[in-house]
Amino acid sequence: MDFLEETFNKNMQNNAIDHQLFDQYNVKIGLRNHDGRGVLVGLTKISDVYGYYMDKDKKIDDEGHLIIRGYDLYDIAKMDHDNYGYEKVAYLILFGKWPTNDEAYEFIKIIKDNYKLPKFFMEDVLLKNPSNNLMNHLQRAILSLYSYDNNPDDTEPIMVLKKGLSILAKMPTIINYVYQSNRHFLHNDSLILRQPNQNMSIAENILYLLKGENNYQKEEVDILDLCLIIHADHGGAPNSTFVDEVISSTGTDLYSSISGSLAALKGPRHGGANIEVTKMMKAIINHIGLDASKEQISDVLNKILNKDFYNNSGLIYGIGHAVYTKSDPRAVLLKQQCKKLAYLKNKEKLFNFYSLVEDIAIKELKKRKGNSFNCCANLDFYSGLAYQFLGIPEDLYTPIFATSRMIGWLAHDIENKLYCNKIVRPATKYVGEINKGDLK
Repeated sequence: MDFLEETFNKNMQNNAIDHQLFDQYNVKIGLRNHDGRGVLVGLTKISDVYGYYMDKDKKIDDEGHLIIRGYDLYDIAKMDHDNYGYEKVAYLILFGKWPTNDEAYEFIKIIKDNYKLPKFFMEDVLLKNPSNNLMNHLQRAILSLYSYDNNPDDTEPIMVLKKGLSILAKMPTIINYVYQSNRHFLHNDSLILRQPNQNMSIAENILYLLKGENNYQKEEVDILDLCLIIHADHGGAPNSTFVDEVISSTGTDLYSSISGSLAALKGPRHGGANIEVTKMMKAIINHIGLDASKEQISDVLNKILNKDFYNNSGLIYGIGHAVYTKSDPRAVLLKQQCKKLAYLKNKEKLFNFYSLVEDIAIKELKKRKGNSFNCCANLDFYSGLAYQFLGIPEDLYTPIFATSRMIGWLAHDIENKLYCNKIVRPATKYVGEINKGDLK
């Protein structure tokens, strides 16, 4: 043990905070109330997450709904998107109305006009110093765009809107190029770089830049488009959205606040959770196989809950949510699409295994917490499977999430600038010693 480890272990024990003090001073750990509900920190008209209602002081679980500018996600998913569903939902999120055909045309044209990267940006930023984790490289790339902006510190809402759409338009190219850089320089794969296609949507460009022309089907584009819609926004207080609001409340530039959101999204408790689900499911399949019985699945899930299997965290990743109780609409929609993809890709056995694990996991959690306890599969349980069926590498799961959520971060940033515009500055309570004596 070196000096720092020894000093850290010895002094951290002396500096421990008694957990009872959090209750004594009514501290909302993680900005959560004692019943798990989030602390109210703001107002928004952009989107809302519904999974229960309050009857006096009693929390009543209910089927989940995601409301975007007054429209239910289920209804948005049914609409005819004409290959540009995500772009139309982005318009809805930003402006509060569904675009007319003319409005959609003009908005999509603005996005396409911003597809192109700045001169030498690819060579100087995206292909140099590749990272083991693409999200770190992506953060550097977004911060570097600051240097290519003639007036990067202009935080007027209209300028933030224009800068944000420019960033969003470039995301399919940026995430694919940092992926190619990683595979080439760190794994000795061939370096394949394609130019974004002005005739394609954001969803199709992601697949085109990754796979090339004629190497994907229209059904795959449609499903990825829906994935982008589902991830686009989720209320005003998801961790990465709140991070953007906190950082931008200081008056700093958009590139800095977006980079902060990307850092938050990288974490396995947030945007990286779908990768954890994928890894967990691979471990389960390697252990018991796809033909496992319900009893075998139940046994391995109990081992996970008992911290005796996988990463010993005691968590079944992809099951449960802070707001959704009986169902997560995003997971419901993604499960439907995974079923279609499973048939398309001849992967029905894998899909059926996921579905069975979902059902048994919920039953096992109910056994432990009581029949009145409700939980459901969340977005992350099926999003990784959808990307797997689409032939998208694990390294790109979270960057694609970031691409989609970019519009949500932007909309909440602008909303806060317009109607709140106050620096976020909460408080803490000092519970340490006072007057220890003279320093010697």
